Amino acid sequence: MGQVHFSVEEHIAVVVLDNQKKHNAVDANMREGLTQAYERIVNDDGIRVAIITGAGGKAFCSGGDIDAYKEAGVFGEGAADLPPIPRPKGIWKPFIAAINGYAVGGGFPLALSCDLRVAGKSAVIGSSGLKRGAVQGAQQSQLLPRLIGISKALEILLLSKYVGGEEAAAMGMVQIAVDDSKVMEQAMEWAKIIAGYSPWAVQRTKQLVYEGFNMNLEEAYQWETDVTQEGYKRNDAAQGFDKFLKDK
Repeated sequence: MGQVHFSVEEHIAVVVLDNQKKHNAVDANMREGLTQAYERIVNDDGIRVAIITGAGGKAFCSGGDIDAYKEAGVFGEGAADLPPIPRPKGIWKPFIAAINGYAVGGGFPLALSCDLRVAGKSAVIGSSGLKRGAVQGAQQSQLLPRLIGISKALEILLLSKYVGGEEAAAMGMVQIAVDDSKVMEQAMEWAKIIAGYSPWAVQRTKQLVYEGFNMNLEEAYQWETDVTQEGYKRNDAAQGFDKFLKDK
C-alpha cells in the first residue's frame, strides 16, 4: 500500500507520493491521502505554497496503480468508472511539481495541473494513453495545448510520446530542467520566494491568470483593474511600498 507524506515548514507544504516499488503509482490509499493533503493546504492559512514530488528519486508518479484498477474492474465492457488521481484544481495557492524520473500515465496530468514545474534532466515525461489503447484524459488534452500549443500537444498525445527534462523545458511543458540532484532544491527556492510575498496578492494573481484566460479580453482587463485597486487598499501593499521606498 502506498503512502502520501505531508509536511509543512516556513509556510511551504511538501506532498510526497510514496509507492516506490510501482514508480509511485497512486492506489486508493494514496488517492485519499492526496485529497486530505489538498484539504489541509486549502484550510491552513499558514500554508502559502505547495510542492508535490515523488519518493525515491526515480519517479514523480507513473499514474494509477494498474493492478488495483484491474481488481476494481475498471477495464472492459461494463467496467466501473476509472477513479481519477486527485489534482489541485480550484486551489489558488500555487503548486510546484518537482519531477525526478517518470511523470507518465496519470502522473503526467498531475504534473501539468501544477503551476510551476521543475524537471530533472533525465526525467521521462509524457502521455501513456494511446500506448495502453486508451484515451489519456484527466484534462491533459485541454491543459497541454494551453501550455505548449496545439501542434506540439498533438505530437505528444497522438504519438503517445515521452520526452526528457531538457526537451520538456524547450517545449514549455516544464519551466526549467536542472541536474537530477537539484530538482527539489530548485523547487524549494521558488517556493521560498513565493512564500515571502503577500498570500492575498499571490492567490489573486494566480486566479487572474487562470480565470481571465477564458474571459473576453476587455472584461478581463476590467477585472484585473478592479483586483489591482482592491490590492492597493490592503496593508500588504502599503507595507510593501514602504519597504521599497526605504530600500531605495
